Amino acid sequence: MTRFKELARIQAAVKHRNESELRWAVEYCQMRLRIATRKDHDKYWRGIQREVMDALRSPTSTSK
Repeated sequence: MTRFKELARIQAAVKHRNESELRWAVEYCQMRLRIATRKDHDKYWRGIQREVMDALRSPTSTSK
């Protein structure tokens, strides 16, 4: 899976508030943060992770 497809998967998870996909997205962001070598990469992935965590905390999250 290319990074573009993974980002599209994350965006879809946030949009649809799919809990299982959001949990995958959190793990993916954590993996990207572990391998981030530049400050701007770290900042980028932390921003995405924050967005995913906010979606996961929302009361409209669904399990699929």
